[in-house]
Amino acid sequence: MKYLIALTLPMFIFHSAVAETAEDLLVSANHAMDDGLWDVASMKLNDLIGSSELAPQQQVQALILLAESLIRDNRPVEASRILEMSLVREHPEAAFWAAQALASQGRFTEAVNGLLPIAGDPEHRYRKEAAFTAASLQLSLSESNSALSTLKLLAEDPSLDTRVEAQLKRIEILIDQERYDEARDIFPEIGDIPEKLIQFANLLNGYLTLAEGDADSAEIIFTNLLSNPTGQTLANYNLAAVGKADALSGQGKAESATDSLLNFIQSNPDTTMLEPMFRRITEWLPEKIISTDNPILIRLRDWLPRTSPYSNSLINLSDPGAAAAWPETLKPISDLGIFSMHAYGIALRRLGTTTAKKEAEHLMQRIQLLAPQHFLAPQALLTLAEWKLNDGETEDAFAIYDSLRMSAKSPLVKGEAAFQDARIAFDSGNPELAAELFAEASATLTGKNREMSVLNAALSRLKMDPAGTYLIQNEEAPISTELTADLALERALLNSDPEAAKFALDDFLRNNPEHPRANEARLAIVQAALAVNPADISMARAQLDTLRIAEPPLPPHQIPQLEIAELHLLDHAGESEKVVSLAKEIIKNHQGSTAASDAALILGKTLFKTGSYNEARLVLEKLASSEISNQRAQAALLLAARSAALGATAQSREEALALFDKTIAMEGPLTSLAMLEKARLNIDLNQLPVAIQSLSEAYSGMSEDDPSRLPTGLLLAEAIYAQGDTKPESLNRALKIYNELLTLSADNPAQYFRLQYLRGRTLEKLPESESSDKGRLGDAISAYFSVLDRPTDPPPPEWEWFERSGFRALSLLENAERWRAAIAIAEKIASFKGPRAEEASTRARQLRLKHMIWED
Repeated sequence: MKYLIALTLPMFIFHSAVAETAEDLLVSANHAMDDGLWDVASMKLNDLIGSSELAPQQQVQALILLAESLIRDNRPVEASRILEMSLVREHPEAAFWAAQALASQGRFTEAVNGLLPIAGDPEHRYRKEAAFTAASLQLSLSESNSALSTLKLLAEDPSLDTRVEAQLKRIEILIDQERYDEARDIFPEIGDIPEKLIQFANLLNGYLTLAEGDADSAEIIFTNLLSNPTGQTLANYNLAAVGKADALSGQGKAESATDSLLNFIQSNPDTTMLEPMFRRITEWLPEKIISTDNPILIRLRDWLPRTSPYSNSLINLSDPGAAAAWPETLKPISDLGIFSMHAYGIALRRLGTTTAKKEAEHLMQRIQLLAPQHFLAPQALLTLAEWKLNDGETEDAFAIYDSLRMSAKSPLVKGEAAFQDARIAFDSGNPELAAELFAEASATLTGKNREMSVLNAALSRLKMDPAGTYLIQNEEAPISTELTADLALERALLNSDPEAAKFALDDFLRNNPEHPRANEARLAIVQAALAVNPADISMARAQLDTLRIAEPPLPPHQIPQLEIAELHLLDHAGESEKVVSLAKEIIKNHQGSTAASDAALILGKTLFKTGSYNEARLVLEKLASSEISNQRAQAALLLAARSAALGATAQSREEALALFDKTIAMEGPLTSLAMLEKARLNIDLNQLPVAIQSLSEAYSGMSEDDPSRLPTGLLLAEAIYAQGDTKPESLNRALKIYNELLTLSADNPAQYFRLQYLRGRTLEKLPESESSDKGRLGDAISAYFSVLDRPTDPPPPEWEWFERSGFRALSLLENAERWRAAIAIAEKIASFKGPRAEEASTRARQLRLKHMIWED
């Protein structure tokens, strides 16, 4: 049952308040401890100890509690200083917390020595916690037999729960040691197992049943655990998934076992068990893979990290209340991405074709660039070196092994690299170097591998003069030109700036026109060229034309990427009919792939843009129902909802509301936008109370720096304002919101213009007093004028709300027969030379002529 045993954090108890807590500050500190506020507790206790007149007993108790809070707050050195004070050292609990402080500092052996006497003292308050902590630390020190002895100290504990928990942990260790008979002998009766430990016991029983050869029964146990996670830790739940796969493999169902792990990872991409899961996936891969259409390869390929630049937002909404709805930012490489690259590379190698072998090598190299600190990085290099060796590329293999010997952090990796270096040296006729390298390997390898290294060192020396002196030349092994070029390509692919990536990739192609990965570079140039703003259509088209006739052609598994690149190009070029045709072809030919998903989203967007709302909705709803990516599914649903909202029938608009609800329920990055869109539709359908209620709830819960606050507030105020004719009191509420939003627009003139215009329209309707039905026209004109009151150079950042404000002020002044002011405003509007400047200038001339008002 490998990987079942894990180091438990060296803290097994929750704080319980001390008996004597008469002082209010001490009570408050205890409450903070109970709530897990360790930093708050330590601050309160420091104040208490430094300023209060406490009885000696209370003083010691406060210091013990302070030490505990510091340990829990990851400040063990400070805690140790307190526990070494003469006043505290003799307290019964001091030794326990001192050991915990040592454990928190990584001084595991000293911590164990401090905890064992407490674990053996039946009267000590923290006996159970000391035993469990000591056993966990002993496991981390690879002293599993000592951990068994420590846990056995609790065999006679008065508490049945404690006895059974210790017993199960002993079974856990015995299973990991493959001592299955002993584990089964001490397995507790089902009636003795506390409810909280039942699922843990079931997990152990599953692994024992599997070890005993009953894979069918084990599968049932693990399946039940996976279907009912209640009462399980996350780690144990993941172990149940590993156990089920092992049970299926034990029945000779390697394909089903692999599929079960792939499905689990798909649903739990952040699982901490990726290493044992992927180790099994690669172990169960077929020795010979026939096609890239293999389901395992398809799944692994979809998890590969995207490291090339991609195109800009796919959905652009013109409504100023809704921002672009499809963010595509490069994310840090996940563990899942790294493991998938490693497994996919191994799988590709088994295709056996030259192209597949090259791509497999490329993936192993890419792991070094994307995740050099990941523990798989040296493993990937070892794999790559082994492939090089098998392919007769001895020089490259030696260079990789030599690099690992110098740079790898793991002694085992260093040892394996030295061993392989020694083999190459021996086969190359250099027994002296081989002997030294075998000796180097034996110093870090263990068990049979160490014995093999020692034996090979002796065999190497047999070929040497026994009296000779053996020297190793410390010259760096040469790196091949091909590897240097690969590195240049990787650097270009990893450039997050599409403009820079485009030029770097183009430079790579000029220097390496015949490189085996030239077509990959061309495809990446297409993606980069389409990602710059504005898109470089001509460069993208030129590279696509080259790729269509390239010899050798792109391998089959890259054809979908080529087709998607062409689809993006057509989309950027605005060739809607061709986009629709090609997207449908991609969806048909590559069902269930990432390419089909990309094509469906672009198809839906294009149909939406061209007014085919019903067809767009059907495509997007289908995509959302099958899409694994929550973000993409939510984007598809949002656009489907907007398609339905723009449909020709009342029923379609009602269905749009349900689609918006589904989008909001997904709780992704577009949730706020979907809420705004739904409210917009409710307003358009004159369902104002519904819109106001949802928007009010959202707006009231937003902080001032929430980016959604402005569009939410604008829409809420619009809905409230729309009730002004029937509910005049609502106008004050709308004005209040506009006033609040003004504080958010200090650095955004365009927003400021819009808000002042909306304030002005609201003020026009608000009565000057309770006895008057005349609007606050003076305040309204002031709001409009605040937009115009600015220099003409530079011009306003936007014209719509600027000129709306100006012409509205002009109309109010004309209605009030304030001709001179009206003329001044009209001429002021014209002076900015905006889209309506000529109209304003004409109005000014007409007013002067009609009312005989001339310049002085």
